[in-house]
Amino acid sequence: MWHKHEPSSFPGLFSYMSSTHARRGAPNLAGLSRLLVLSASYGEGHQQAANAIRDAVQQQSPNTQVEIIDFMKSVHPVLDSVVKYCYLKSVRFAPALYGWFYYGTSQIAPSSLIQRQLNSLGIENLAEILEEYQPDVVLATFPTPAGVVSYLKQQGRTNVPLATVITDHAIHSQWIHPLTNMYFVGSEHVRKGLIARGIDSRTIRITGIPVRPSFLESLDKGALRAKYGMALNVPTVLVMGGAYGVMGDLLQICEELFQYPHPIQVIVVTGRNLRLKAQLDNAVKRATRPVSIFGFVSEVHELMSISDLVVTKAGGLTISEALALQLPMLLYRPIPGQEVQNANFLVNQGVAVLAHSRREVSIHLLELLVNNPCRLRAMREKAQGVRKLQSAQEIAEGLIQIADGQAIGSSPYLYKWSSTKQ
Repeated sequence: MWHKHEPSSFPGLFSYMSSTHARRGAPNLAGLSRLLVLSASYGEGHQQAANAIRDAVQQQSPNTQVEIIDFMKSVHPVLDSVVKYCYLKSVRFAPALYGWFYYGTSQIAPSSLIQRQLNSLGIENLAEILEEYQPDVVLATFPTPAGVVSYLKQQGRTNVPLATVITDHAIHSQWIHPLTNMYFVGSEHVRKGLIARGIDSRTIRITGIPVRPSFLESLDKGALRAKYGMALNVPTVLVMGGAYGVMGDLLQICEELFQYPHPIQVIVVTGRNLRLKAQLDNAVKRATRPVSIFGFVSEVHELMSISDLVVTKAGGLTISEALALQLPMLLYRPIPGQEVQNANFLVNQGVAVLAHSRREVSIHLLELLVNNPCRLRAMREKAQGVRKLQSAQEIAEGLIQIADGQAIGSSPYLYKWSSTKQ
């Protein structure tokens, strides 16, 4: 039994009640008294997007109660653990298998048996949550719960407005569900993809992918480099393997950087991969260049701010944070699926380069850091035109409008399935 006044009684529930932070007597803007955010902890992107939007809503409407639920962990903890384990293993050791699954499910129609089964996952639990909490709007930052809410609406069991934040520059059928009132997307590329699949353009807003407020701050690069013991005028390469440190060949890439033939300094973030951190701590003993190694850190914005280039996987969160700070990207072996689409988008925008092998990494590093550093400056300038710094604020405004009945998608059934391939 889930109780809205006892959030800890529901597994995986991360509660954030505005009453604990609101100014006494502060007005509640519009009709958004309660916002329910359904997320998932596969990587960090979905959760961080949820947190960023929560903070923006709290800023604009201090008395709004915001609840964030790790949906998959809540409705089926065992299944969540199994899926997470399989996901991490597949992207690390069998990315082609993950790509096969991703593309194989990218064209499933909403009326199909498989989709109806997915949409039934945890449906009774969620129906109970909606009944108890009575949210004015439900926001999904992960595709599965969006489908479950959609299915409840189709069954006539709820009429709560549903909004979805797509956290990649990719188009996939699992994000697209009937009776979704609003889609918040990262780019024109995604907007066009949704329209091609039959979504009414009036229910799509290009907001960018939300990042934490710390990535929007103007920081003193010189002071930060001094804080981390980094030289001011030496090119700095940041290497990130994602929250779980699963970027392929990361150890070998770092070993090469540690003994790079040209002056550089290196920062490595291994995330929650303790084994990788131990291996790098050992490898750094042979380094001929200055190296700093971190595990899972919350000050990623500072490390990005003092870097000249980030070598990373193409996850939605990391690339959005890099864009916010105008940090050029070297994307290494993106996972087939959303990462490939993210990488293609960024390369086409001129803010990233792509490497499929360690040799290509070396070629790009030589070009960007030694032979043609002007290209790094050009990539930074282009990032200024691509990034969207007010993403979370614009989504918060959209949610308030939906709660107020001002958004075009507040009532009509606008979805029509199209099998157009993206």
